[in-house]
This record gives sequence, structure tokens and C-alpha cells, in this order.
Amino acid sequence: SADLGEEMSPSSIIEKYGEQYPIIEPFVDIIIDEIKDINEIPLYYKVLDSAVEKYGNRLAIGTDFVVQKMNEVKEKYEAVKDILDGLGIDDSKFALTPEQTKYFFSAYVNSKSLTFEIPVSMDDLQMQTFWYGKSTVIIDDYIDKLPGVKGEERFGTHPIIKKDDKGNIIKNECDEVNKTFEKEFSNTHLYVEDAEGYSTKIGSFVVEEIDGKQTLKCYLESSYAGSHSNIEGFVYVNNGLGDFDSKETIKISVNDDNTTSVTYKEESGKHEGFVDENGKEFKFSSVIQAPFVFRDFHTVNLGLAKI
Repeated sequence: SADLGEEMSPSSIIEKYGEQYPIIEPFVDIIIDEIKDINEIPLYYKVLDSAVEKYGNRLAIGTDFVVQKMNEVKEKYEAVKDILDGLGIDDSKFALTPEQTKYFFSAYVNSKSLTFEIPVSMDDLQMQTFWYGKSTVIIDDYIDKLPGVKGEERFGTHPIIKKDDKGNIIKNECDEVNKTFEKEFSNTHLYVEDAEGYSTKIGSFVVEEIDGKQTLKCYLESSYAGSHSNIEGFVYVNNGLGDFDSKETIKISVNDDNTTSVTYKEESGKHEGFVDENGKEFKFSSVIQAPFVFRDFHTVNLGLAKI
């Protein structure tokens, strides 16, 4: 048995389902009440050939407990069953097979101990599952573009940071990931509006330092078929209260290397910005929203020794 903390507890997970599917909100308390006294979950396992020197062979671990518990709830509360069935939330949504659990924790066994390696927060879990190849951030299959070992040997590994004898970083796999997916990680987008007022995202902005100054890049969507020159669209800018909900028109051209035609204003700090093709001034700090940034994830090793 284990206390996973409030953030990662079964009750919190059920509450998030309620937020995702508001129609089951009235039944969340019922489900939580049914599982609140659970203090152990039976698991099944298989010892795998894959191993690490320090902890031993990896274990494939799963459980049918959640499926069984949800079936009990559905049998007991007809309304819950009708809602879940109507939403298409069947047993497969609650099944925790080894193919699923390997993204959330690693387990190892040798002749002396059983070791679980688990992330310490939801943020760390997000970083870990991304590194292992399961993420909602990027839709397409991206695992082959990630640095690090491939296949089953990847589970249990972390991004590598290598330093030379002087302590200078010569390889940083987190930086490689952020560079490779800078388009996908961007939260600052270029939109165009049609005659009927419908908005379409056609590009994503990225700022990086080139030759000591901030450079505005724009990755156009593969579905965009218009001209790369004199694009007239709009961006969302900071309204002064911290929310990016104010529209500002912008006109740019996008070069073959994804850099843009804007003129840079090399001022200090928050005043640094650029001027678009219409002569409109923008500050980087008012336009660029913080992107998703991949970092190494924190885990804790729980070793259970033989006695």
C-alpha cells in the first residue's frame, strides 16, 4: 500500500474525470465515497528480460482492481452505469495493463530487493510520459525524434547532461528536445480571419537569440497554402493584467529559414521588441506567451528489502 499524496490520489483522478465530463459531476462524490477506504490494490506482475545493473530485472505490472471496482459502482448505481455507457466510457478506460503502467512508474526486482521508481508530482509525470513517448502535447508519433535509447530499454532512463573536464555542458538532451519541438511547444500563434469572422491558426511564433539579439521566427502550419510574403493576420497580446486576450493585427513575411521580416528594436529587458511591415510596434514581452518547456523529471526510488 502507498499514500500517493493528494495530487496523485485516486480521488483526485476521479475528480478530474468529473471536470473532463461535466455530465458525471453529480456522481463524482458517490464514486469517491466508494473508493475512499481502499488501502491496498492487488497487482499482477511478470519478470522481464530487460534489466539494469543497480536494481535488477524490470517488472511488468498491472491490475484489474479498478475495473472490478467501477463495475461494482455501476451495478450499485444504475444512473452511473447509464451515464458512463452513454459516454462510451467502458472497462478499457479503467484497465491498468502493464502496457499502460510502464509510462507511469518503473519497477525492478533482484535477489535482495523490490524497487519502485515513481515521479514525485503531476508535472514530473507529464515530463516522464513525454520522454517515454506518450504525450498530448504532440499528436504525431515523435519518439524517433527524441534523443536517448529507443524501445523498451528507454523506460527508467532520464535525459542525459554531459560535461567536459572543465564543467562545461557539451550535451544536454533536454535542450535538444526543446529545440527539436520548438514549433510544437509554442503557445504564441498567428491567426487569420475570413470574411465571416472565423479565425484559423496558420503559424506558431518562436523567439530565439541569434548573434546576441532576439529573433522572431514563425513556423507556418503544413495546411497553410497562402503566400509567405506580406501575411496579414493577428496575434493575441497581453492586456496589461496578465491575460493574452487582446487582438492586435500584424503583417509579416516568413523566410525559408522561418525567420520573419520584422525590424528589431534592441532595447533593454521588457522594452525589447520589433516593428512589423505596417510599422506597428510590439514588445516581445507583450506578445510571446511562455512555451511548454521540457525538463528532466524528478523521481524517487522506493526499495523494499528482504527480511
